[in-house]
Amino acid sequence: MQDFTSHPRQLGIEYLKRCIDIAAEVGSPIVSGPMYSATGKTRLLPDQEREQQRVWAAEGLRKAGEYAATHGVDLAIEPLNRFETDLINTVEQGLDLCQRIGLDNVGLLLDTFHMQIEEKSTANALRAAGSRIRNFHACENDRGAPGTGQIAWDSVFAALHDIEYRGPIVIESFTPQIKEIARAVSMWRPVAGSSDELARDGLRFLRERVDILAT
Repeated sequence: MQDFTSHPRQLGIEYLKRCIDIAAEVGSPIVSGPMYSATGKTRLLPDQEREQQRVWAAEGLRKAGEYAATHGVDLAIEPLNRFETDLINTVEQGLDLCQRIGLDNVGLLLDTFHMQIEEKSTANALRAAGSRIRNFHACENDRGAPGTGQIAWDSVFAALHDIEYRGPIVIESFTPQIKEIARAVSMWRPVAGSSDELARDGLRFLRERVDILAT
């Protein structure tokens, strides 16, 4: 019998289990991210091979999700834009993966940076995701402070209000100073005067709009 303990997919499951252990230890209810594949894979695969990739992703995440459930942790799967992954780019694809996994504690992390590239309507995609959203990244189109770019924030927060979203709202940004991450997300220039400035301005902007969710 072939030993799969060192197979890359099995190693991926073990990595997620360690993340779940850490989340449970620190009291986090969610493990989030593009956990269906290593980032940076952009392969032009035939439909049959692409389907096999999704089958394998669902199998692995079902095992991780079952483990997470025993620790009181949810998994939030993040669709990424086409330049960062070839597997799950849209809410529709993310919901399909969740359905394949078939667990109540597996949902989506949605990020407006990726959504403004991939979705026809970010607001409609948020409504389609509905109660499957476990985590939300409020990110500007250039990864700068929310409110300084092209994202249609009024429609985004109207959609979050419509689905009665009450989960985390997170600003995710990056700095060119951390070379490995900057290269992975193509962050070639600063998007704010400083990290503190980005956090301060973004928080002020989001606080004004979070009031909509509370009404």
